[in-house]
Amino acid sequence: MALTPKIKEILRKGRSLLPHIGMRKVKSALALLASFLLWQVVRLIFPSLEVHPIFVYIYSLMEIRDSSAATADKGMPQIRATFIALGVGLALFVVVEIIKYYLPLGWPQTAAEVAALMVGVIVMFLVAEATGCKEYGGLTASIVIVMLLPGTDKFVYALLRGGQTVAGIFIAWLINVKLLPYHGKPADNP
Repeated sequence: MALTPKIKEILRKGRSLLPHIGMRKVKSALALLASFLLWQVVRLIFPSLEVHPIFVYIYSLMEIRDSSAATADKGMPQIRATFIALGVGLALFVVVEIIKYYLPLGWPQTAAEVAALMVGVIVMFLVAEATGCKEYGGLTASIVIVMLLPGTDKFVYALLRGGQTVAGIFIAWLINVKLLPYHGKPADNP
């Protein structure tokens, strides 16, 4: 059996034929496990919650960044943006509910909901920018949208999503900054 040039090159340099599994990948897997375990503790108190905390998973994986400093620098503004969105979303929710109370059912309420979504997104982008969270405008706007959409449990869902976001960022910070810090690769010298 003849060896391909690629395999010859790998063998000559002494590299493995297996893919490289670095610490970032290992930390990401640990973040997923920690997210699951933390959520199961929460479920002991609130057993009706879903088994898998999708937003804890997402944000714990997203915040395992290339270096500990990057995780620390990006995590706190994202948490701040989440709380700001919940506060602004609550205020907009109350205003929209008051307005809808005075409107007849049907298309007037639907039109009010659409207008509230549009105004809510604009307001949230403005607030995110004014509070130094411009980079997380999409996150904040999505939380506000969830809070303003019609449905029975939308507010609880938004609070749960916000809490899961904070939990995921905290888990990533704990793993990538405190437990297994990494200061990044040294810069290449030209």
